[in-house]
Amino acid sequence: MGKIILCRGKKADTPLTVLQTGVKLYTAEELCYYIYNNIYLIGQDFIDDNLISFLDETGEKELAERVRKLKETGGSLAQIFVIILKTIDYYSVAEIEQLKGILNTLGKQSVCERLKARGDGYLNAGYYFASVRCYESIIKDYKGKDLLAADYAKVYHNLGTAYARMFMYDKAVIYYDEAYRTGQHEESKKCSIAALIMAKKDKEPVNVDADEDEYVVQKELETLMDNARYSDEYRELEDIARLKADGNLAQYNRAVDERLDRWRTAYIKYSKTF
Repeated sequence: MGKIILCRGKKADTPLTVLQTGVKLYTAEELCYYIYNNIYLIGQDFIDDNLISFLDETGEKELAERVRKLKETGGSLAQIFVIILKTIDYYSVAEIEQLKGILNTLGKQSVCERLKARGDGYLNAGYYFASVRCYESIIKDYKGKDLLAADYAKVYHNLGTAYARMFMYDKAVIYYDEAYRTGQHEESKKCSIAALIMAKKDKEPVNVDADEDEYVVQKELETLMDNARYSDEYRELEDIARLKADGNLAQYNRAVDERLDRWRTAYIKYSKTF
């Protein structure tokens, strides 16, 4: 999960698999950590029989029964999460109160505001297709209802970013342009130009008659591409190529397989939908 978590309680034989992200949780402390750090990604559907069984299996039988009763009586997400966090005692009272404030705010938000918060969470976590679904729902299903113009512009901008990170630059341009029309933010205009350059990179020659804005962005992209040669990933690929050149085919094949596995895992993650 990206962090060492001190676990004092019992480890479950069967992990709680979070459908939204595919994360597997084995202890009550891991559950607390997941709730606290993914609050924008969690909906009411998180409170199900699997969660209750998991709490029971980790030795939190009384807590499992309390959650069951709250689920049956329509307890709110905020109420259930606060009880879980306080009972397991992984976070301080101050930290729990801070989370409670966030949950109460989420409870007062409109559908579009909640969808945007969830989409932003997915985008930041690298679940790009999942974020696209949230943003497109705001645009197509709700027409940005109850969102301020600035926030609606951010929806378009973030949608462009999600597509750009999946190398779908043509689509990214469309949404960055819409973001600029809606919010008039220079960052959206700049991103649109960058996405357009990347979309044309392998199809058309470099535009020598580019206007000033395009020229500046083009130079920034060239600098980023040059700097990429000094990145750890680029050096790793060079090392792999060197193995083949040196005739170390067994090591080369193993290194290629490992690299492909990481790319495959990354692709599965960003293309995952919930």
